[in-house]
Amino acid sequence: MSQTCINIACGDTYIEGWLNLDYTPHSPSVTRTNLLTRLPFGDANADVVYSSHFFEHIPRGLVNHFASECFRILKPGARLRLVLPDLEEMCRSYLVSRGAGEHAKADFLVLEMLDQCVRMTPGGELGAFYEQLQYFPARNVEMIEFVRQRTGHQLNPISDTATGRWKRLLTNPVQLLGKLEKLYCEFVLAMLPSAFRHQNVSLAEVGERHAWIYDFFSVSELLAQAGFVEIKRVTATTSDISNFPFFPLDVTSEGQPRKGLESMYIEALKP
Repeated sequence: MSQTCINIACGDTYIEGWLNLDYTPHSPSVTRTNLLTRLPFGDANADVVYSSHFFEHIPRGLVNHFASECFRILKPGARLRLVLPDLEEMCRSYLVSRGAGEHAKADFLVLEMLDQCVRMTPGGELGAFYEQLQYFPARNVEMIEFVRQRTGHQLNPISDTATGRWKRLLTNPVQLLGKLEKLYCEFVLAMLPSAFRHQNVSLAEVGERHAWIYDFFSVSELLAQAGFVEIKRVTATTSDISNFPFFPLDVTSEGQPRKGLESMYIEALKP
């Protein structure tokens, strides 16, 4: 019997045969969906609900709604699997690095924790830091590897050009529409008083900013409030979900955590 497996906010990592959802799809295999409203499924419809690095992007006032929606669409006895940054792990790693005098690593960990919560421009300070590493890879070998271990990002030398980026936009109608929407928003926002705009308006892309940073306890409390039970930590390579596709969802083809050491993996059961 076929199962209904749902991948929420899949980005470019999706499974053929699953229902893959994202606000800005890059593939015909992904359905464009506003993920902050009622999910487009009936009650008790899903055998698996999976979401990686989306929970932390949900506005705080909507987190309970999202957890309840995941609970609603799951069948009794089915499981939710969440992957998201782990504040406790980040803090411990920061303290270890600072205490060991590895200040460049400690500074990156601060950037990793805070930039996406406060960024006002696309990419933010973290993006600028990544570009600096990519422009001078030979002198930044150790830090590039540290970033890969922490986040899973492969920082290859920069070879892209503005012309190349525009060519990709012109061949992808969804991305082009997103670019035009952004230009329209920038035009409207330019009419606001500059002091207000600089203090309160972010032009970061949809999905860039983190609304909060969670640890296991805080996520467990939210899931329990939604009705979930058996809430527990798992790993990138363990699951109580039968035949879970660890690759490509949570590990790379080399068996490494796709989202790096910063991530925690949580599963919960709908009774």
